[in-house]
Amino acid sequence: MLYNKECTPKYSYYRMIRFKIIITFLLITIGFKSMYAQSNGNDNLQLLVEKSYEDLSEAFLSYQSKNNTSLSLTYANAFLLKGKNENNTIKKAEGYYMLASLFTKTSRYERAIVYSDSIIAITKDENDYNYPAKAHLLKASILGSQSNFQESMNELAEANKYANANENVDQQYQIKYFIASLKNNLGENQESLKIFKSVVNYYETKYKEDKKYENEYIKSLYAYGLAFNTLEIYDSVQRINDKAIRLSLKTKDSSYYDRLLLSSAAVHYNKEEYQSSLDSIKKSQKLNADKKIDPRAKTRINFFLGRILYKQKKIDSSLNYLLKVDSLAFENDFFFPSIRENYELLIQYYKNKKDTEQQLFYINRLLVVDSILDKDVKYLSRQINEEYSKPNLILERQQIIESLEKKNIYKIIIVVAIFSILIILIIIRNNKKQNIYKKRFQELLDSKNAKTTSFAKEQEVKNSSEKQPKDIGISEMIVNDILKNLEKFEENNDFLQSNISVASLSKRFKTNSKYLSKVINIHKNKSFSNYVNELRINYVVEELKVNTKFRRYTIRAIANEIGFNTTEAFSKSFYKTTGIYPSFFMKQLEKQETSN
Repeated sequence: MLYNKECTPKYSYYRMIRFKIIITFLLITIGFKSMYAQSNGNDNLQLLVEKSYEDLSEAFLSYQSKNNTSLSLTYANAFLLKGKNENNTIKKAEGYYMLASLFTKTSRYERAIVYSDSIIAITKDENDYNYPAKAHLLKASILGSQSNFQESMNELAEANKYANANENVDQQYQIKYFIASLKNNLGENQESLKIFKSVVNYYETKYKEDKKYENEYIKSLYAYGLAFNTLEIYDSVQRINDKAIRLSLKTKDSSYYDRLLLSSAAVHYNKEEYQSSLDSIKKSQKLNADKKIDPRAKTRINFFLGRILYKQKKIDSSLNYLLKVDSLAFENDFFFPSIRENYELLIQYYKNKKDTEQQLFYINRLLVVDSILDKDVKYLSRQINEEYSKPNLILERQQIIESLEKKNIYKIIIVVAIFSILIILIIIRNNKKQNIYKKRFQELLDSKNAKTTSFAKEQEVKNSSEKQPKDIGISEMIVNDILKNLEKFEENNDFLQSNISVASLSKRFKTNSKYLSKVINIHKNKSFSNYVNELRINYVVEELKVNTKFRRYTIRAIANEIGFNTTEAFSKSFYKTTGIYPSFFMKQLEKQETSN
C-alpha cells in the first residue's frame, strides 16, 4: 500500500488550523469593510444634511425622474435626517413622503404605507395646510390601485375632512380625481365624466401658470380619456390621449406614457382594430423590457393580449394569456369590472372543448369575481355618499349660508325686485291680452260672421297684400264651374266632413286637384286647408252663439263634430281665424248667459 502523507492525523490537524485562520481573516476583513462602508455612508449622509432642504428636494426629484432609485433614496434619507436633527415635524413629514412616494413608484407598497402612517402619526395634531391629508391621499391611491376600495375610501374620507378644513384647493381636486375614478368603476359614467372635466380644466389652468403641475395635468387627461372610453366615445379618447402623449414625451418623467399606450390599445380594441391594439401593447412592452413590471399592469397587458388573440381567432394562443390573468388577479387580489370578459372567454373556450370540469371551475371563478366586484360597488356607492358627497354638500351649504349672511342681502333685494317687476309685467300683459280677447269676443257676438270682425279683416288684408291676383292659366268657364261647386259646398256645410281633401273634393267637382287648388288660392285668397278650416270655424262660432246644447260639449267633442282630427288643430285654427281661443270664447258665452 502506498504511503499518503495527507492521511496522517498530524497533517489533518495542521490543515484544519490553517483553514480556521483563513476564515477568521476573511471575516475580519469583511467586517472592517462593512464598518468602513457604513461609516462612509453615514459620513456621506452627514455631508448631505448640511445642504438646504430645497437643494435636497431638487436632487431627490431629479434622480427620481431618472429612475435612479439608489441616489433618490440617499437624498430622501438625508432630507429626513435633517428634519429629525432640527426636530422639524413638517420637514420630517416631507422626508417620509419622499420615501413613501419612492417606494410607491417602485411597487414596494407595504413600505410606502408604513411611511404614510408615520406622516399621519406625527402631523395629525399639527393643523398643517398639507399634512396629514397628503399622506391619506397617497394611502388612498395605493390601496385603490390594489383594488382595496373599502380602505381606500376610508383614507379618502379622512383626506377630504382635512382638505376642506384647510381650504386646500389642490387637495380638493386630487380628491375629486379619486372620486371620479371610483364613480367610473361604479358605472356612474356621466357623473364621472363631468367631474373629470372640471379636474382637467383646473390642472390645465395650473399647468399654464406653473409647470410643476405637469404630471397632475397628464394624469387627469389620462383618466378623462378612460372615462370617454367607458362611454365608447372613442374619437374623444384618442384626441385626449394624443394630447397627453405629446406632453408625456416632453417631460423628464414619462411614467404615464406606458399607460397612455395601453389606453390607445383599448381604443383600437373597442374599434375592432386588433392589430393596431397589439402594436400599442408591444410598444409598451418594449419600453418596459428592462423594468420590473407592476403586477397590476402585467394583469392588464395579459388581459389585452388574451382578448385580442381570441378576437383574431388565435384561440389556443390566447389561452395562455387568459390563464395568466386569472392567476395574477387572484394572487394580487386585483379585480376590475371588465375582467369579467376574461372568465367569459375561458368558460366559452372550455365549453367548445367539451371540458365540463374546467368550464365549471371558471364559472365558479367568475361567480367569486362578481361577488367581489358587487361588494365593492355597494360599499363604494354608500361610502361616496356618506363620506364625500354628503359632507361636501353640508360644507357647501354652510359656506353659502355664511356668504349670504355677510353680503348677499343686496342680491336678494335685486332678485325680489326683478321678480316683482316681472310679475307686474306679466299681470299687465295678461290684462291687456284679456281686454283684446274680450273686444274680439264682443265683435264675434255682434257680427253675423267671423269674417266681418276687425281681426279677420286685418288677416284678409295681410293675405291679399302677400298674394296679388294674376292669370292662373285656367279657362274662365272651368274657374266659374269650380266657384259654383264651392258655393254649394259651403251652403251644404260639406266642409264639416273630417276626411275632406283636395283630391276627394276635385273628384266630386269632376276637375283636377291642381285646378281646384289654384282657384281657391286666388279667389279665396288662401290655401285649401286654411279655406276649409276657416269655414269650419265660422260655422262653429255661429253654432255656439245660438246652440246652448252645443256649448256643453267638450273642446275635443266640438273639434270632432266639425271635422278636425285633433283638439290642437282645432284650437290653432280657431285662434288663427278669430284671434281668441275656443275655451275663452265658450267661457265668455257661459258668463254672459249666467248674467242674463
